[in-house]
Parts: sequence; structure tokens; C-alpha cells
Amino acid sequence: MSFGPSRDLAARRLKYGGPRIYDRGERWALAGFDVLLRLATPLAGLSPPRAGAIDAASVRRILALRLDRLGDLVMTLPALSLLRRLAPDAQIELAVGSWNEELARGLPFVDRLRIVDAPWVAWNRGAGWRGAARAIREGPPPDLAIDFQGDVRAILLMALTGAGHRAGYSDTGGGHLLTHQGLWDEAKSWYRQNVELLGTIFPDAKLPESIGPYNFLLPEDRRVGEELWKRLDLGDLGRPFIGIHASAGRAIKQWEVRKFAALADGLREATSGTVILTGAPSDRTLVEDVAARCKTTPRLLIGETGVRGFAAWMERLDLFVSGDTGPMHLADAVACPGVAIFGPSDPRRYRPEKSPHRSVVRKPLYCSPCNMIRKPPGECARLEAPECLSTLTVDQVMEAAKDRLGQARAPSKP
Repeated sequence: MSFGPSRDLAARRLKYGGPRIYDRGERWALAGFDVLLRLATPLAGLSPPRAGAIDAASVRRILALRLDRLGDLVMTLPALSLLRRLAPDAQIELAVGSWNEELARGLPFVDRLRIVDAPWVAWNRGAGWRGAARAIREGPPPDLAIDFQGDVRAILLMALTGAGHRAGYSDTGGGHLLTHQGLWDEAKSWYRQNVELLGTIFPDAKLPESIGPYNFLLPEDRRVGEELWKRLDLGDLGRPFIGIHASAGRAIKQWEVRKFAALADGLREATSGTVILTGAPSDRTLVEDVAARCKTTPRLLIGETGVRGFAAWMERLDLFVSGDTGPMHLADAVACPGVAIFGPSDPRRYRPEKSPHRSVVRKPLYCSPCNMIRKPPGECARLEAPECLSTLTVDQVMEAAKDRLGQARAPSKP
């Protein structure tokens, strides 16, 4: 018996251009909002001037918006690095949520950082529209603003900056607020999608043929990672060093806890290596539950450092196993060999093209990948794990992990 989304639902998802807006009620609501926004735009003075091709040499101030989550920012770093090469004399300011401040602050191609907690992402932090609008309007209008998210709400915030040139995706509405519209393609990775948006702005630019992750680590980050390694007293323990990140961030992407425990035991017994269970402070209960179910005794690393220190620590691992979550993208960035457990999300969207380091384990059901993450089908949400995850066995992940461990590791490239 199948508990996945119905065939009719899967067919509608494809008919309406992929999972961007797969709920009919939300599509109608967004369409209505877009109409109201078009009517209000002239009255609010938000209409952009008609703009053609942009001369990169004439651009002096650029504001890039990446207001969503950690993994989304990591997948935008190659595009931001390219943006610096395309406009070497411009001041580039990056707007991110406060949760991404640590990672963003050390980027060499960013001149300034602006903290904007978008209310639709930071709902649990008490963020509101008034504070976000105030933060986005600080300072003089940029010559060019770029939204890499593809959300009408982010486009509206971007319009409040008064930027003369505005680029982004209009698939959820707000196209009339843009001067340069990128083409959305669900079959492409976010890495390529972000880079191709720059090609929309600078049509004469030569875009890279293949796009790999950007290793953002600085020497001071690696010192923190080394200190953490010593503090955990891992130096005299047996290789390989294997990190397992059980938390997927969302229940709909969560592989079962008992399977993570069995995987930790299996990898310990098969490799005689050292297994470390990792997690953020909010993951403590889940990580300790995994550890309690283990027959072996894995090490625990729960919230003992920031994002950069954790990534530097991961750079020393021989293998990192996780679901589709932020730490998976950190592993890609630092070239840590990894195995990623995918369920409803599409690995084509969240996997770098130029990365030999990650193996993906998934169950190719007729309805998977549905990408229905934010609002999953009721029959999937009611289960401990949706069928696309519950049918993945420990042996399947074990085999992928052993295969990855058997492959030579490419050197890290800071």
C-alpha cells in the first residue's frame, strides 16, 4: 500500500510547472496579491524605471538579498564570488538573516553586511514586516539590487530600497517590480540557477561551464576547528572519522531515529572507526535519543561551536552522513566526503554540479521527489517518515557510506 501523494496530486504538481506553488488555494491567493500589488505600486512610488543592459563598470553600489536559510546562502556563494569579478569596482552589500550573519561576515567578496530578518523565515524570532522594511531601506538606494530567493515578499522588500535596477525571479509574482527577470528552471541546481541570474543582468558575461561549491573557510576558522578536534580528544582514536547528523530540520525530511542508531553501530563495526553524532543546540534531544539507542558508544558534538568552526571541523572528517539540510551544504563547501539521505526534496536542485564528494541515497517512487516540503501531503505528514524515506534501509545507506569511504578524498581548496 502506498502512502505517498496521490497520482492526481503528483500530476498537478507537474502540470503547474513544478513545486513552486503546488497548493491551488495559495496560487489563487498569490495571484490576487500580485494584482493588488500591481495596482498599489505606482501609488507607492515603487515602479522601477525601464532598464536594459547594465554596464558593470558604471555600477557603484550593489545590494544582494539572500534572506532565507543556511543552505540557500551556501549555494549562492559561487554566484556572489562571480558578481565580484563582474563588478570589481562596485561596493557589494549582502542582506541576510541574523542566523546567517556569522557565515556571511567573513566573505571576501562582500564589502558590507546588512541584517534583515524576513518575517516569513524568522517567525520564531518575533521578526515583523516593519523591522524588515526599516532594515532594507537603510542608506542610499543601490544602483543594482538582486534577490536570489524568488519570493514575491523578498521582491517587495527589494523594491523598497529604491534601486534603479532590480533582478530576481517572478514565478510567485512581483515581476512588474523587476527590471531583469531570471528564468526559473526546476531541473537545474540552485548553484547554476543563481549564477545564471547574473547572466540575465550582464548578458555579455562569460558564465562558468561547471559550478562547484565555494570553500569559505578562513585561517582563523581552521584554528577553531583544530581546537575543537583537540577538545574532543579525537587525535588518538581510530580512523575513519565519521560524522552523522541525524536532524533534518523538518519532520517531513527526517529519516527514522532508530535507523540512524543502527547506522552508527554498523559503521563503527564495519570500519573500526570513530563515529561522532552532531547537532545544533536545538537538536540535543534527538541526538541523545540516537545515542541512547546505539549499542556502541559514539561521541557527541552538540552546539559547541559556530557555523564556521563546525565547517572547519568537518573538513577533517573522512565521511559525513546527513539528510538534506544545512550541514550537508557545509560539507559540500569544505569538500568533506558525504552521503546525503534524500526523501521528498529533489537532489538535482540541492546538489552542486562540480562535486565528486557527495553520494545521494533515495527511493525513486513515482511521487518522489515531490518537493512538497513546506506543506506536505496529509498522508505523509501523519507518518513517522514519508514512504520515500521509510523505505530506505540502513543497509542501503551503509553501502553508500562504505563506497564513499573507499574512494580517494580530493584535497580541500580553501
